[in-house]
Amino acid sequence: MPISVQKTSNPFQNDQGFSLIEILVALVLAALIFLAIPSSDHVQKHRDLQSALDDLDRSVRFASNEAVLRNSVVRLRISLDKKPTEYTVEFGPSGNFPLPDLSEKTSRSLQEEKMEKEKKDQLNKQFNKVDEFEDIKHKFSEDVEVLGIATTTSKNLTKEGEANLYFFPTGEKDGGLIILSTSEELAYIEIAPFLSETKIVFKPLDTSSVAKLEDILQTRMEEVYKEWITN
Repeated sequence: MPISVQKTSNPFQNDQGFSLIEILVALVLAALIFLAIPSSDHVQKHRDLQSALDDLDRSVRFASNEAVLRNSVVRLRISLDKKPTEYTVEFGPSGNFPLPDLSEKTSRSLQEEKMEKEKKDQLNKQFNKVDEFEDIKHKFSEDVEVLGIATTTSKNLTKEGEANLYFFPTGEKDGGLIILSTSEELAYIEIAPFLSETKIVFKPLDTSSVAKLEDILQTRMEEVYKEWITN
């Protein structure tokens, strides 16, 4: 006599497995979750950029206070050619001594270049580093680059060599624009000439195009500079 056997279903067993559609949906969801979480490298670069701007902000305020306390001209001196970038605060003669007119011509004769260098050397001899500021080494992370610096004293955008922002005992100071970047983000700090105010702005870079990173940075820097110079 034949025996009828009834199979019971196992809720934990799926004989069919996952369909191709289900697998693709799972992969897409996993990719979206992964993209939504910033990579640790991206986060660290942003932190380094934020740290550089915050320290510049503190340095500006320190230099402004030093000028009043010392009753002398003080400057924030930034060396763009050093990697990583370094900067220091230096004090000069007492009172509001006139700064020499340092030309910003793009083309000069050898004689003009020699005279310009002598002016800068004479000016540098009148400044000394502030010891309290030198107790801490002020330099940026290697991932942070200074693209350019402009001031109200020197309207041109300085991209190499050294740049100086001057602070006076009266509380007046150079207005300034300092543009920095990482490989993923551009940021800048604007310094008001007559107020104790600074403005920090971050701008993400669109690196999805075929353009080189250097070209993208150059274009964005010029945009920021033109906007600053016209305001």
